[in-house]
Amino acid sequence: MQDRDRVSLTALRRSVAAARGRAIRAASRLPGAETAGRLGRLWQRHVRGRPDQYQASITFPTGPDRPDIGEIQGWIEALEYAFEGRLDVYARRGRIAVETDPVSAELFDSEEFEAICDRIADGYGGSHSLAHLRKWRRNEGRLVRAHVIVPVKPLFPRDEEPATEPAATAPAAGSD
Repeated sequence: MQDRDRVSLTALRRSVAAARGRAIRAASRLPGAETAGRLGRLWQRHVRGRPDQYQASITFPTGPDRPDIGEIQGWIEALEYAFEGRLDVYARRGRIAVETDPVSAELFDSEEFEAICDRIADGYGGSHSLAHLRKWRRNEGRLVRAHVIVPVKPLFPRDEEPATEPAATAPAAGSD
C-alpha cells in the first residue's frame, strides 16, 4: 500500500517544473512585469557591474605597413586561451576577423584580456589607433559584455617631425 502512495521523484520534479513554468508565464502577463525585468537588468548592469558572460569581436588589418601574420597568430592564440578556445577565425580580403562565443564570467580573465588588447595596440601603434567599444547585450536571457576592437587608420597622417620655422627671406635687390 505504501508503494502505491509514494510518488516517484521524477514525476514530482516534472510537476514542480510545470508549476514553475505556469507561475512564470502568469507573472509575465501582470502589469509592470516588463518594468521589473528592465529594473533587474539595470541593477545587474549598473549596480553589480558584472555581466553573466563576455564576448569579443576583433578585426586585424593586414598589409605591408601592418603587423605580420605571425604576430597576429600570437594574438589569436592568446585570445583562444582567454576565451577557453571558443572562437572562430575568418580570413577576409585585407584583414583577419576573430569572433568569440559568449564565455561565462567565471571562466573569463579580464586582466589577461586587457593585456592582449594592450599588445594589439602596441603592434599597430605606428600606423593605427585602436578603437575599443564595450557594449551590453542580452543573449538567451543573460547579460553579455561584448567587446568590439578594430585598429583604425587615422584620416590624416600624423606629424612625427617637429614643425620647422620658415627660413629667413633674403632681402630684395635694391632695398639698400
